[in-house]
Amino acid sequence: MGSAVREEDGDSQIVAALARGLTLLDAFTRNDASLGNAELAERTGLTKPTVSRLAYTLALHNYLSFDPRLREYRLGPRAIRLGAIALATTNVRTLALPLMQRLATGSHFNVGLGTRDDLQIVYTDAAEGDALIALRLFPGSRLPMATSAMGRAYLAACGGDEREDVLDRLRPHYGDEWGRIRKGVDDAIDEHRRLGYCASIGDWQKDIRGVAVPIAARPGGAIYVLNLGGPAYALPEKELRERLALGLIAIARQVEAVLLTGDADRHADRADAVPPSPR
Repeated sequence: MGSAVREEDGDSQIVAALARGLTLLDAFTRNDASLGNAELAERTGLTKPTVSRLAYTLALHNYLSFDPRLREYRLGPRAIRLGAIALATTNVRTLALPLMQRLATGSHFNVGLGTRDDLQIVYTDAAEGDALIALRLFPGSRLPMATSAMGRAYLAACGGDEREDVLDRLRPHYGDEWGRIRKGVDDAIDEHRRLGYCASIGDWQKDIRGVAVPIAARPGGAIYVLNLGGPAYALPEKELRERLALGLIAIARQVEAVLLTGDADRHADRADAVPPSPR
């Protein structure tokens, strides 16, 4: 791999030995039962004598375990414990926010994260793009469950019993309009099944277009939803569906990969940039 530690010139705060030790730990992947000094040197770009000293020190402190028969190292109990703590304290918001900001910056439109609060969706976080005129929603903003892309994506992701309970409670609020509203929800659920996202094209507000993607929750955890939206005149439906929806899906899959499997790298490349505009 050749991923040797990079030491910034003139940065007196860097502890080079510690950085090299972390690079050694980072060389292990979920596919490795154990690694020898030669493999560690090849993956890190460090010399074999340096690898030998670092591995010995890490094993002495239980961050690596040494197999004398194979003469190879595997991650030790302290490293495993740190990984378990990191995973347990990681949540949707901390994972999603930097990815949301990247998409907002690249697309120029605002990206939001929210979850259910009774019969509405409440924004927990927002990342702003730099469009001169945009959909301005902030943490604490609320959206309707049945007509917004965000609400529909939540309904698509939640269990059938919860969904029917919410819809039964919403029905009286819409009166004679309920048939049309319910059809919009059902169509959005089918859209999510087919395409991985839900759209609201003028359903919440006639001049607003939006798309939303749910994030699969840990068992027993809250369902969060990502959205991106803006004024209809500035946000063509084709671009929303064919380009920006893919950016939201990439974020959701990367967050899920960490929450559900602990695999932070599996989808990392897919969230690095906004997909190119369709031709």
